[in-house]
Amino acid sequence: MGKHFVVTFPDIGEGVHEGEIIEWLKKEGDTLCQDEPVVVVMTDKATVELPAPQPGRLAKQHYQPGQMALKDSPLYEIELAEGQDDNPETITPPAVPQDAGLNLAANLNKPSSSPLKSAQKEKPKDGAAMAIPQVRRLASELGIDLDKIHGSGKDGRVVLEDLHSKEKGVRGSSPVLSLPDDEVIQVIGIKKLMAQKMAESKARIPHFSYFESADATRLIQLKQHVKHEAKEEGLHLTYMPFIIRALSFCIKTYPLLNSSYDDETSKLHIHKHHNIGIAMSTPLGLIVPVLKGLESMSMGQLVHAYEELIDRARTSKLLSSDMKDATITISNFGIAGHGRWATPIINFPEVAILAVAKIHQQPVVKEGNIVIGNLINLSWSFDHRVIDGDLAMHISDTFCKLLQNPAQLL
Repeated sequence: MGKHFVVTFPDIGEGVHEGEIIEWLKKEGDTLCQDEPVVVVMTDKATVELPAPQPGRLAKQHYQPGQMALKDSPLYEIELAEGQDDNPETITPPAVPQDAGLNLAANLNKPSSSPLKSAQKEKPKDGAAMAIPQVRRLASELGIDLDKIHGSGKDGRVVLEDLHSKEKGVRGSSPVLSLPDDEVIQVIGIKKLMAQKMAESKARIPHFSYFESADATRLIQLKQHVKHEAKEEGLHLTYMPFIIRALSFCIKTYPLLNSSYDDETSKLHIHKHHNIGIAMSTPLGLIVPVLKGLESMSMGQLVHAYEELIDRARTSKLLSSDMKDATITISNFGIAGHGRWATPIINFPEVAILAVAKIHQQPVVKEGNIVIGNLINLSWSFDHRVIDGDLAMHISDTFCKLLQNPAQLL
């Protein structure tokens, strides 16, 4: 029997001391080539495949998917071939670059650069389909056999688009199968991280909510007026840049909106920069990319920055730096449906969050007459330690006036 190398969890950087095991790409007993991906791990900064530092056989896995591995703790062991090395030692895989990418949906579809790239790009010898862990998990949830799909990605790799095409075909031609009762699903990855963050926020922040509607008539007219100019610049103008701009204006009037409360030291930190997080849903869970430095942007710069950020999110090209340093968050739940109100959870350690509904029409009274109005519903949640009811009322009233007279936002 050959000697064992003990591979430890690497130093990711940026103060990260642990990571979650997402998926083992190799099982115990499998042969490993040097630089071949062995395990997928996720921290709150990035999701990466860790390669084997030495060739050999995977002798032992020290963690199961869903468990947390501590920095420098044993991750797995490699049994070396006879005579390969007579001195057992501990090896740490190469440290992961700080902006290695979030890999939220398909980032791992791309061949990665050394030292994280795999030395084996061809289809596995056993004929199994090539796909990243996220694709494999989604295929399992949908009941799709990856080996029966011709992948459209590089070297025949199965990508998310292949699953979506297959799912449409299955829905149209196959009967719906009933699932057994009491299905147990292990929550891992981004969804697990989101669950932990939301539980922490709800437990540590004393929330209260405030609701108000704004007349969106002039906002609709202004967007219609400037959309042609935006289109000429290659931009798809939505209402979100106006909403983001109005929130930044509100922060200038009420700086407490842009603060965080340290409950251990009882100190309130008021942030200079307006870094607004945009909550959005992905197939893998909730993410909050951040628009930074809005206090110094013009409306045109904001629209460009917003479009670029959303495009990176849609194409799974977000970097870890895109997900950090938010000082307040907006949730545009109007994109997903026709709900009117929400009670959003504040993103700890922020002190407020705004949830925006879809613009809708309903009867309103104007000058004693009943007319059809265009309303946008606003659902705020505030940290009651920092913002009381009276301040919340003034914040929301100021925000509504900005939306109702949006020319000042340009």
